[in-house]
Amino acid sequence: MGRRDGPVSLEFRQARPDDAAAAQAAYRQIIDHLAATAVIPHWHTENRPTPSEVQGWVEAGELYLAVDQRGERIAGLVALNHDATSAYRHASWAVEASPGEVLVVHALGVCPDFLRQGVARFLVDASLDVAREKGCRVVRLDTYVENAAARLLYARCGFTDLGVHTLHYEGTELSQFHLFERVL
Repeated sequence: MGRRDGPVSLEFRQARPDDAAAAQAAYRQIIDHLAATAVIPHWHTENRPTPSEVQGWVEAGELYLAVDQRGERIAGLVALNHDATSAYRHASWAVEASPGEVLVVHALGVCPDFLRQGVARFLVDASLDVAREKGCRVVRLDTYVENAAARLLYARCGFTDLGVHTLHYEGTELSQFHLFERVL
């Protein structure tokens, strides 16, 4: 789909069924790194995303990979679909849009060996491209309140922060998240 050259040469593509184990391992690396550094809290304490979530995204064609073309390793991952928690219906979005017109970003993560190399921005930009290709009018996401790095990233990528909202996700006790929106 997309390409980026520089310190890391990346390809953006949908995960294939044979990528599932590598994608699960990549998320595990991210979770373990967060547990060791506590830079971005709570992916590690919640142990998310789970292997079954990752497998489901792969099977549904919703998981996308940033692959380092030089080493053919996963540099980052993101799940993209139209599934939003019910609390999204109550937010004051700038654009009224049907679920099919909204691309929702889930579990965007960068593998530890690729941190601070532009991978997160690459994933966001590529996700916006996917939204446009799918005819979406808007991209939405949420990030845990303590994840200052993600909030800064999304703001720099042109997303509007709608503030803190209470969201409920099955399997987690976290409930306070910032909602973000990027009108296309």
